[in-house]
Amino acid sequence: MRRTLGALAALPVLASCGSAPVGSGDNQPALVVLLVIDQLPSDLFERYEDLYTGGLRRLLDDGHLFENATHDHANTFTAPGHVSLSTGVYPTRHGVVGNDWYEQENGEWRAVYSLEELDSPILGFPDLPGRGPANITRTGLPDWILANDPEARIVSVSGKDRAAIGTAAQASGEVYWLERYRGVFVTSEHYRDALPRWVSDFNANELPALYSDTLWESIVPADARSRSRPDSSRFELDREHTAFPHRPSDRVDPSNIREMNGWRWRDTPFQDRAVVAFATRALREQELGRRGHVDFLGLSLSAVDLVGHYHGPGSREQLDNLLRLDQELGGFFTLLDEEIGAGRWVLAMSADHGVLEIPEELTAAGEDAQRLTNRDRADFRAALDGARFTAGDDAGTARDALQDLPFVTAAYTFDEIEGGQSADSFAVLYANSHSRTRVVAFESRSGVYARLRPNTLPWGSAPATHGSPYLYDRHVPLIFLGGRVPAGRSTERVATVDVAPTLARLLGIEAPSDLDGRVLDAVLPN
Repeated sequence: MRRTLGALAALPVLASCGSAPVGSGDNQPALVVLLVIDQLPSDLFERYEDLYTGGLRRLLDDGHLFENATHDHANTFTAPGHVSLSTGVYPTRHGVVGNDWYEQENGEWRAVYSLEELDSPILGFPDLPGRGPANITRTGLPDWILANDPEARIVSVSGKDRAAIGTAAQASGEVYWLERYRGVFVTSEHYRDALPRWVSDFNANELPALYSDTLWESIVPADARSRSRPDSSRFELDREHTAFPHRPSDRVDPSNIREMNGWRWRDTPFQDRAVVAFATRALREQELGRRGHVDFLGLSLSAVDLVGHYHGPGSREQLDNLLRLDQELGGFFTLLDEEIGAGRWVLAMSADHGVLEIPEELTAAGEDAQRLTNRDRADFRAALDGARFTAGDDAGTARDALQDLPFVTAAYTFDEIEGGQSADSFAVLYANSHSRTRVVAFESRSGVYARLRPNTLPWGSAPATHGSPYLYDRHVPLIFLGGRVPAGRSTERVATVDVAPTLARLLGIEAPSDLDGRVLDAVLPN
């Protein structure tokens, strides 16, 4: 059954972000877009900026770029990154402290998925676990828009459920994601009782053509190929199939539809093409920005993350994928101009986290990096077990035992994090991700956080991944575009929690008075 969360009645105290929208009449924003590029660190985004000719080029030329933007929490994962962008508060306050975490239930630890809502089944797929925003404890920009105007429309779309839901915060609306193996866009009973006809039509008639490619060929210009790593790398996920062209038959049985959908979802740029096309259809079906109300569109694109995990950020595949993303966004921005009107929409683009390059690639280039082994994992657990045997539940003993490991730089007890006792500046980042009841890391069951050495990936990781408090995982692009936002660049130190309050100010709507983020005056019209 579709839920109305009572968000309008349950909003915290609101503070005005401006008495009127920035603009008036035909210049007033009619649509706000929150665009999230999954796993796009600033250095990767800027590395190829001279090659962009489409949407990424427009963001750089016409938008206002904050060069020193970071996520200011330690657990740099997809779910907390998206919810921080949409709510303007840190994970410790919005509740989504990781993609997954552990909670105690009847004295036992239970694994919890960040956006699970088990009493909200996926429409058409009752065998899949339910999804919804029940674990998000704060309202976000979409909720504030609805509080300002109950007739506003909220749409959020992604290839990932945690991205689509996280970007929408607690708001009821049209929230859809691409189901990984079924290869169709879905939603849950939290949002709707049945799929709209247009979604079923898109899945049946448009998606197959968009999402049926069985060959990924490179579009990287010959004179730009040297900008990435060589096409073949023994450190990528599949050592036998790291070079273009990529075919599903290299990895899966093409007659197995489930495996084929998984290949497209995980290993190729095709997912973003499908998500942008679906967002375009949703924009038109919902008449966003065309009804005299200020509407919201959340658009999270995941291919950079997926290609990055399996091929690495410096790979030829990632360069190709970014050039394709540039083209997709160029077409989408042109569509917004045509459908909404140039200057009638405003957008913020950022990323949910960055990424560390494949450690073996860093080592080959002479840098100090490592991937932890199963032996390291055994030593890690032995240190915790030894501390527990010696001192029971004393977190200080566990902290000291972990700090003795050669691959751990520092450890912090929950008491230290909550009391601000540590002089280590990283402790602030852990405090912003902290929860006693939702613990993300294995060692946190013992009341402690462990910070690994820089350029270190945990055991069992994909070739490249993220999740650390280091700058390579936290430094992300932040660009505002459209409306009357002045083009330019700023070196001002800003945070991703500043996105939601700044967009609220640009729309002239109220936001909660107790946000962690602030309004960025540099993007306000003079």
